[in-house]
Amino acid sequence: MTRRLGAVLVGLLTGAAGLTVMLLLGWVLYQRLFGDSTLALILIFLAFGVVGLYAGWLLGLVVFSAVLGSDEGEETTT
Repeated sequence: MTRRLGAVLVGLLTGAAGLTVMLLLGWVLYQRLFGDSTLALILIFLAFGVVGLYAGWLLGLVVFSAVLGSDEGEETTT
């Protein structure tokens, strides 16, 4: 497995974990506040889904960059 493929896999898993955490938080909020409202469920999943996608994308990007690192012979900027 190449370094790039490993970075992609770890980045995707991290992004999926970020989305899952946000959706679970939305589910907990729904259970605590609304219970049986279908409209509230849809709105909460949309809101938390959008935030989760963005958070997952950011987390995945950071992890991908960290795992991939720099190419041999290049200096890292600090």
